[in-house]
Amino acid sequence: MKKIYKVAIIGGGAAGLMCATELLRESSSVLNNSDKESQQKSGNGFIGDAGIGDIKALSNGDVIIIEKNDRVGKKLLSTGNGQGNITNSHISEENYYGDKDFVKKAVSVIKETDLTSYFYNLGLPLKECEEGKIYPLSKRANAVTDLFRAFLSGKAEYVTGTTAKDIRSENGIFVIDCGDFKVCAEKVVIAAGGAAGKQYGTDGSAYALLEKFGHKKTKIFPALVQVKTERDKIKGLKGIKEEAEVFAYDKDKFLKSQKGDVLFTEYGISGTAVFQVSGHLGAAASPWVKISFLPDINKEKLKNIISDRMKFAPFMKGEDLLNGIVNKKVGVAITGGLSKITAESLADALKNFTLKVTGTLGFDYAQVTKGGINTDAFNSDTFESNLKKGLYAVGEILNIDGDCGGYNLTFAFASAISAARDIKMKFSAFKK
Repeated sequence: MKKIYKVAIIGGGAAGLMCATELLRESSSVLNNSDKESQQKSGNGFIGDAGIGDIKALSNGDVIIIEKNDRVGKKLLSTGNGQGNITNSHISEENYYGDKDFVKKAVSVIKETDLTSYFYNLGLPLKECEEGKIYPLSKRANAVTDLFRAFLSGKAEYVTGTTAKDIRSENGIFVIDCGDFKVCAEKVVIAAGGAAGKQYGTDGSAYALLEKFGHKKTKIFPALVQVKTERDKIKGLKGIKEEAEVFAYDKDKFLKSQKGDVLFTEYGISGTAVFQVSGHLGAAASPWVKISFLPDINKEKLKNIISDRMKFAPFMKGEDLLNGIVNKKVGVAITGGLSKITAESLADALKNFTLKVTGTLGFDYAQVTKGGINTDAFNSDTFESNLKKGLYAVGEILNIDGDCGGYNLTFAFASAISAARDIKMKFSAFKK
């Protein structure tokens, strides 16, 4: 008889690898308060495992991962520009978008999971850096993939270079059609990602696997991606980076704002601030942005600085008045749109530089998908389908996306752990 696995995981990325790890991981000990205090006093900032109770792990060979790429963890290697920004200490509902009610529960699940403790007890020391971003101590993303691969070696089975084309249920068993062969399993976890970054195998084809069982998909848009804008106003600015706050709008409706880098390109704008608002712009009908330069200086103070410069340096005229306040070429672009140059008009222009948005660079360049499978037919505690028992979906394939800074990986990991724990509990109960 063909082997029937306990669990088949479709997708060997962050969520899939974490799900397999948790399925095959025995409960770890919980550090007591004195242990935690001694670690904190040592200055390393690490805390112990939050513990997962006495749930029995699955046995070696019970889990199979089906991965489209020739190797698992390919997309995970690129996270945090290759440095491995795997989570963030500042998790809140405000960092996530999509199905709002599900987001609230998901954030609760994330906080209860305590990923910092989880990775530390799995064997990966972490450190917190700017803006709450948490990395491996080495700041290398391959440390995360290597950890998963090492842990799963000899425990989980892999099928790589393979696409799950279809799933059907036969006599209580899931049959996954992989083209030349089939995989049978008692439970299936779909962790195949969204439509962003098809070079990593996430081309959006996995949505159909859930739609077949009655799940619905929202419209999807690229997020955490470069933005295309009108070009006349930014001519000559390619390659220039400025600190700014970017405000995103859909016609008259304010969408989101973000402080950070703005990088001017030949097609529009990029940078951390732009990435954070890009998903909202992609979903807008009439998108545009306002760029406020020098975000830590208000307009009135900026007007006084320019006024003093006019008084103390009367030899500086026109476009030169902003040279040294912002990049010279940025100053030229700003003053070029003014009919009258005054301290008031220059300060106003620096705080209200507007650009019409014409699109984004699309899914091929996006880090994340905005939108996905509606969560209304999933259990928010376990991520199991309410339409088909034994079927789970975790990570980016669901209609939840997060800000840049480790938030999307955090959701991927936490949802995968929750699904795995539920599966282990169900198998443990069955054994009893």
